[in-house]
Amino acid sequence: MSDVQALVDALAAELRRPTGVDDRHFRAIAYSSQPEEVDSVRLASILQREAPPAVREWLEELGVHAAETYLRVPANPELGMVARICVPLRFDGMPLGYLWLIDEPEPLSDEQLREAGRYAEEFGIALYRARLLERDDRRRERELVRQLIGLREGDPTAAGEELVRAGHLVQAKAYAVLTVDAARADGGEVPDAVRVRLVDAAEQVRRAVPPHHLLVLVDAGGVILVLASASSEETGRRAQALAGFARSPQGAEWRAVVGVSGARSEVAGLGGAYREARAAGRVAAAIGREEEVARWEELGAYRTVVAMLGDREPSEQLPASLRRLLDSADGDVLIETLERFLDLGGDARAAAERLFIHRSSLYGRLHRIEEIAAVDLRSGEDRLELHLAIRLWRLGGSQSAHSQRKP
Repeated sequence: MSDVQALVDALAAELRRPTGVDDRHFRAIAYSSQPEEVDSVRLASILQREAPPAVREWLEELGVHAAETYLRVPANPELGMVARICVPLRFDGMPLGYLWLIDEPEPLSDEQLREAGRYAEEFGIALYRARLLERDDRRRERELVRQLIGLREGDPTAAGEELVRAGHLVQAKAYAVLTVDAARADGGEVPDAVRVRLVDAAEQVRRAVPPHHLLVLVDAGGVILVLASASSEETGRRAQALAGFARSPQGAEWRAVVGVSGARSEVAGLGGAYREARAAGRVAAAIGREEEVARWEELGAYRTVVAMLGDREPSEQLPASLRRLLDSADGDVLIETLERFLDLGGDARAAAERLFIHRSSLYGRLHRIEEIAAVDLRSGEDRLELHLAIRLWRLGGSQSAHSQRKP
């Protein structure tokens, strides 16, 4: 039992009043046993772990943040709230939370309020100590996660074992890594405010997941989540929730993309899972996929291309055959035709139907592609080279890059 909970129980027993402690954002930290007739606000705070938005707004209007000693909060029948005493909790002048005491049916006496004030000092110390411990705990957690997924030197196996042993992450049937990033269609920088939105989205998912089932790491490369999951279906639900919380407002110049790794049965395998999730998000953003969630297992041939590419720049790996097509006057049309033809396994009839052109027009384009690129589309080697080259071109931000080549 935490020190804060022990103090809550002791004060509630001494005053014979329902007692609770919230943090600075009115999120419940500890509370005493509640009588059946406790008001709806307290029930909501306990069940949802935070006060309803309307209650928070009203309390802020009353000035609870500025209270020096204690504040009598009147009953508010519209909010379903009985009268309360609010005692601000501080340590060395630092605001840490609030102590709440029900002030009905009889108002608390001066002696009871003085006793609550004495307890407030102990609450402040306990909350500050808990904050320090949590800060150290989170710092160590972040360091271990970075080692686990390969962002910092260290033994990934040992890091995973410590995360489980120390209670940061539970033993589960499966683990996965999710990443959430923002991408702009023009390839420009994403504002810091957007990154804050992504972090907030990850925290909202974390609050909806059982304790120690989700770790959140904010890194220069984006926001990373390590999920202990019971099934791929659960992983999918969490990914969709993350995408929903991170979704860009209508008309925004950016969009959020969630990358999802394949499942791992052991924590030690999450280094590879992180690379998969990062690659899935990168591919989805580069090729303009409409879906907000990109799963590594659904990337098809892009998985091979990404694995072969490594950290190299895609545009620098393009073969001369594709570069010649890109530099041609009608390169856009020819590459679209070639990509469709190759994706359909060289089925000319299906490709013509998909492109809404006559088959003779398709053959004309294919002949022109062979002339410009200096290839033979009957050759498996040439087809493979061009197909991989188009994938690389897409990964390099093909649409914006090619539009810049146009006069």
